Amino acid sequence: SPLWDYNYSRIRGGTVAAVIHRNRLVYAVVGDAGPTDLIGEASHATARALGIDPDPATGGVNSGVTYILFRDSKVTPIESHRAAVTLGDRLARKFVGRS
Repeated sequence: SPLWDYNYSRIRGGTVAAVIHRNRLVYAVVGDAGPTDLIGEASHATARALGIDPDPATGGVNSGVTYILFRDSKVTPIESHRAAVTLGDRLARKFVGRS
């Protein structure tokens, strides 16, 4: 994307992300690359957990969502929300100096 080169930033499928909206935090996993003119597309489950309307036709928000991606991280298995939460919490604590 001309907006951001995720490969250069060492972000891959399976990278753990902390997604924040209105004082809610959800750990998620990078699953794919979306449209090239957009950064910040979340799953139905992530949107719902953040209190955002998850409907692809009418939902979403235009702003107010923060994504923190932990480069070089890898959730295994990628489908495990529990693994994403465990790794995300550990990396977030390290990030803020509370490991």
